[in-house]
Amino acid sequence: VYVQLAETQLAIPVITGRKTEAEKFPGALYTTTIEALMPDGKSLQMGTSHNLGQNFAKAFDIKFKDENEKDQYVWQTSWGVSTRLIGAIVMSHGDDKGLVLPPNIAPTKVVIIPILFEDTKKQVLAKSKEIMAALEDKGISVELDSREEYKAGFKFNEWELKGVPLRIEIGPKDLEKERIVLARRDTGVKTDAEIKNAPNAVEKLLNDIQKDMLKKSKEFLNKNTYNAKDYSELKSLAKSQKGMVRAFFCGEEACEDTIKEETGATTRCFPFNEDKKGKCIKCEKQGKLILFAKAY
Repeated sequence: VYVQLAETQLAIPVITGRKTEAEKFPGALYTTTIEALMPDGKSLQMGTSHNLGQNFAKAFDIKFKDENEKDQYVWQTSWGVSTRLIGAIVMSHGDDKGLVLPPNIAPTKVVIIPILFEDTKKQVLAKSKEIMAALEDKGISVELDSREEYKAGFKFNEWELKGVPLRIEIGPKDLEKERIVLARRDTGVKTDAEIKNAPNAVEKLLNDIQKDMLKKSKEFLNKNTYNAKDYSELKSLAKSQKGMVRAFFCGEEACEDTIKEETGATTRCFPFNEDKKGKCIKCEKQGKLILFAKAY
């Protein structure tokens, strides 16, 4: 569920896995996590789920009647997906102009900005409203910024700050050609389309933006994930590179504390579906594959 949410909606690839004993939620039997790599090379724990067992139930005397009418302590879980996801979106996709929102989660997917001149204002606004209605009929959330007290450049900057995925520009010259200009928020690339084909062109472009944002994030994660063969290489990578480092780890807190102190990197998780085993990067005891990274 977490992976689907992160990738299909937020356009952020995540690594799922289990936390070490030292990093799990205090009192839980175990903690699972989704980890993402931010553009500054640090790892962000985007969400967690905890198997709390019966520890808290016993502490707070939370019971239920079983099928034999006997009191039993409940088994509890805790699922945490909250403001960390919002922070991940801002950090993963934002730029110096402001937010960059993936279309699938953007409350406003398209903004129409008419280029207004006194002699053509009525015609341009009328056509803008037509385009807006056509997009709404297709289920696309859209805003028409018809404010006359602000120039087009100011509006461009304002909507870029808000992260709206796609901007439609239409002026008198566009009206003559029966075309509109489409500006992507993620890349800034501009294309044009026929006014009569605006809904289909916008829908396709929004899908492309969503896919491209995820692709870009995946490429960044892959490019900045390294493998450490020994402890010296782990220390070197942690010092010189930003990103995730894969290595074998025994899981013991003594090794974990030493690695954190000497490298500044922390254990992020034992990835699911990774059954490789090898010598611990620090003590050479039998270990499993884990991810190290500097984190917030």
